[in-house]
Amino acid sequence: MRIELDVFYPVATPAQSDAARAAALAVYGAAGVDPYDAWLAWAEEVRWMECGCDDAFRPSEGARRLMDVHSLAQVAANQVLGVRPGEVVSLDFVER
Repeated sequence: MRIELDVFYPVATPAQSDAARAAALAVYGAAGVDPYDAWLAWAEEVRWMECGCDDAFRPSEGARRLMDVHSLAQVAANQVLGVRPGEVVSLDFVER
């Protein structure tokens, strides 16, 4: 079993999805960040919000950096697909 980055944008062709995935992976690679670690960092943000933004659950600086890289990867995927502002391409992970 492997966990791989996946792009979800229903109107994209397989070739467009592959190009968006490559753009997102390039962002992670340039930052020296494992995409899955960046995605998991968002779990810290969700937990913090679910706990009423209690400082005891505030995401670490490292997690915030990973979330920033994940956001930049999202932007790169959006740009490759020509997604209009307000629409979002979902980056997710799947087991293969």
